[in-house]
Amino acid sequence: MLRKLSASLFSLCLVFLATPLPTSAQVAGTVGGTFKFIMDDELVKSLEFSASTAERGGATGFMVFTDETKVLVIDPDGDGEGPKEDAVPFFMKAEFDSMTIEKNRALMSGIIKDSSHHSYIGKFVQLVVEDNDGREQVDKFVWSFCEPEPGGWIPSDFEVPGDKGAFMSWWSTDFERKDDAGIPSPSLIPGQLKACRSYSLQSYEFANILKGEGDITISQ
Repeated sequence: MLRKLSASLFSLCLVFLATPLPTSAQVAGTVGGTFKFIMDDELVKSLEFSASTAERGGATGFMVFTDETKVLVIDPDGDGEGPKEDAVPFFMKAEFDSMTIEKNRALMSGIIKDSSHHSYIGKFVQLVVEDNDGREQVDKFVWSFCEPEPGGWIPSDFEVPGDKGAFMSWWSTDFERKDDAGIPSPSLIPGQLKACRSYSLQSYEFANILKGEGDITISQ
């Protein structure tokens, strides 16, 4: 059982109140980077990631995050001989299965496969990066964690036998704009979420880093 985790780990997570929007069309490319940085807690953290995708969709890649912040691990099954608590550095490893690139920003999504904080294993993770090479601004990044959506009952109209309305879907677009990507209808069937919800890449705010060094590259 895990009981304690530094608040700095959560400061990289964002809460969005806007309606989720589909990200830009799939663009073939590669994204990668390494970064060492310090936040408000003044403990060293490191981020390493790499991902690639093709025009037909799908992506492969990974993300590794380590932190000097100690995670307190408590063994509820201790036999009374020796300590029941152990503080270990935090780390997590994730595998990416989707990626979207838009200009100098990229969004990668995947699942956490390993972590010193075991409650994170199996969660969705979303990493957003900004490549500012050749500009006055430094490279930027932020990520968020999402719980897999639990299953449940499927809504239906009691007065309509065999109602299948929850299985219907549609795409809303601006009729006067031929270039409008549109917005998909939300799914009413629980347990269908396969990753963190994606938003317009321009709507993300990046982590507040006190000091950092590294490089992020986005190639198309």
